[in-house]
Amino acid sequence: MERIRIYFKPIWYNIVRHKAYAGFCVFGTMLTFVFITILLQVAYVILCDTAPAIAADRIVSVPFVLRDNKGEVVKGLNRSDIRTLMNNVREDVRYTSYHYEAVDIMVNGRYDEYGIYFVDCDYWNVFQFEFVQGHFFTEGEMQMPCVIVNENFVRSFFPDKSVINKEIQIEGNTYRITGVVADVSYFAPQGKASLWVPEKFSKNESNDWVETYILYPENMEAETMVRSVTNAYQFFVKTYYNIDKSVSVKQISTEKQFIRKMYGGDLFLSGVGVMIFILLVVPVLNIVLLSMANTSVQTREIGLKRALGASKRTSFLFILVENLLLVITGTVLGILLTVPVCRGIDWIVFSNSIEGQMMLLPRLNWTIIFISVLPLALLFSFLSGGIPAYLTVKRPIIDMLKGGMK
Repeated sequence: MERIRIYFKPIWYNIVRHKAYAGFCVFGTMLTFVFITILLQVAYVILCDTAPAIAADRIVSVPFVLRDNKGEVVKGLNRSDIRTLMNNVREDVRYTSYHYEAVDIMVNGRYDEYGIYFVDCDYWNVFQFEFVQGHFFTEGEMQMPCVIVNENFVRSFFPDKSVINKEIQIEGNTYRITGVVADVSYFAPQGKASLWVPEKFSKNESNDWVETYILYPENMEAETMVRSVTNAYQFFVKTYYNIDKSVSVKQISTEKQFIRKMYGGDLFLSGVGVMIFILLVVPVLNIVLLSMANTSVQTREIGLKRALGASKRTSFLFILVENLLLVITGTVLGILLTVPVCRGIDWIVFSNSIEGQMMLLPRLNWTIIFISVLPLALLFSFLSGGIPAYLTVKRPIIDMLKGGMK
């Protein structure tokens, strides 16, 4: 322990003596890793199967707008159309259809306009939300004025977190809260939803169109599932609307395929890589220049240590460890600030959204922190601290004793 204290004492002394450099290094690293952490967390949500679509590779979406072979709108599919269409799907599947409406609500004396999803019983089987309070609608509750909300809605409208059986007003009618689901990212499938009501209470004021998702059994190829829905869709439009080749079938895909395509497919991965590269390189260049200036102040001291017998490796590690401590401090602060920064973005971007209480990131995925963010922090440290350290210790001792940088 004493040897460790002796080793770190001069490092700590240098940090305290050069407060401006240390502060800039920590602050620059903190900002860098706030945005790197957000970027990697969002990329994980988009590229991996996360709640509520943990079976995104087995969920196939049905186009809710029927178009003819020229792309002209014929009609929007309603629940009756979907029931007819599903009669032609041969596999043993579950499917859900929901209708979206913007309505007026009143909660604890506060009026607002919100988007509501009118869902059937199987919605909660296809999309598997985590319930933190209560439960999904039972068969009996599907006939009653009930509502399920998300955690962010509870935080916004209720001072008390326990909200089961509490009431909210929707279009002047009273609905009882039966469940609260965990928040999900805005970028996840169904990430824009925050209020759910049984389908019976939909007034279909604007239209009766429904969005439909089909959950297929495990161990089926994506191509097979898409072909199954495509065949059923084409048979339906040919039989009832005499359309040979509806362009709508091009939209049939699994949720995983749809999400990736929506965000650019393979280009998304390239974009993430480029953004991480930029976020790393720009601060690294700034810190390298400052570190070289800071190290030049210590050159005579390092040269004296070399003259007294310290090896190049020891001198190199001395400089590198100082930088590593600053970078790790900045990284930890950046990670801790990620959620508050996300809440600020939520307030700026989503606070006036009619769709509801949405979130950029509801929580951190610590696996991503440990396998991606921390290794990048080490790389950041080796680049920003290792380059100046190497340029310093490779110089002849006599030049170092003269001080300054060449």
